[in-house]
Amino acid sequence: MSSSGSALPPLFAPMLPTLVRDPFDSADHLFEVKWDGVRVLAFCNSDSTRLFSRSGRDVTHQYPEFADVHRRLTVDNAVLDGEIVALDTASRPSFELLQHRINLTRPSDIQRAMQQIPLDLVLFDIPFGAGAWLGGSPLVERRERLDASVEFGDRVMRSDAIPEHGIALFNAAKARGLEGVVGKKRLSHYIPGKRTGDWLKVKAIYELDCVIGGFTPGLNSRSSSLGALLVGVYEPSGLRYIGSVGTGFKEKMLATLKSRLEDIETPVGPFSSPVPLKGARWVEPKLVCTVEYRELTRGVKLRAPSFKGLREDKRPEECVLSDQLPLDRV
Repeated sequence: MSSSGSALPPLFAPMLPTLVRDPFDSADHLFEVKWDGVRVLAFCNSDSTRLFSRSGRDVTHQYPEFADVHRRLTVDNAVLDGEIVALDTASRPSFELLQHRINLTRPSDIQRAMQQIPLDLVLFDIPFGAGAWLGGSPLVERRERLDASVEFGDRVMRSDAIPEHGIALFNAAKARGLEGVVGKKRLSHYIPGKRTGDWLKVKAIYELDCVIGGFTPGLNSRSSSLGALLVGVYEPSGLRYIGSVGTGFKEKMLATLKSRLEDIETPVGPFSSPVPLKGARWVEPKLVCTVEYRELTRGVKLRAPSFKGLREDKRPEECVLSDQLPLDRV
């Protein structure tokens, strides 16, 4: 490893893609699979690696298998952008599998889970390398720098990109049951924490990140746990109720959710709009979850929603509806 280079930069937020409605072809873009994982920035110097979530939380202790990424560098002092993913038996990213790792904090539990649920780190950008900020360089040059700066293999992978043919990649991703694709302008700069429109994501599965504001007690076979989550998204007027989510839970997740919700239970509901349910129990709006759904009605209600998992890397105030609805291509 080279001894040149200066100190690492202060912590920054990753660049974000803008959601658009339809897949597209473009000679100005590179297209990648949208990885269904946890976004991380890896801050690496010659002695250590620290992993940070998109909200700025240090998650290195949760993913010890990637605490030595700095040993794979051919340069000193780099910040690598990517996602931690759990692959299923068909080599598809599975957020459901990843859920079993996201919430673990005790070292003994993490060590045990490492054997049961191996993870991969998929890298797609290098905004800082060899002690210098690279965000002002075009994406195509940063990808070349990434290839030259990291020795890939053994669960540290590079996210492949194809030029121009976004529709074909989207159709292939959809056929495999993947989340979608991201199209990035070849000449785009890296702007921390911003959605500039230079990176566009197209989803094959409709999803929404929501704030949990309450729950209903379980009935029959779920009488000892919970029935449904009451979820909302933020608007200028406050937290808007958009529906209840009662499917998609595993037994272990039900127990975990019930315990966490009871810890933040409150007598006053957090929603600014009416909740047409009797027997609802309210919680402080501190937990974020992702739901899959078939349609968002004109009245802004979820149709056929299903729980996908908790989002520990996203703050409740980030769950703004207007930021999550697909736009016509910008």
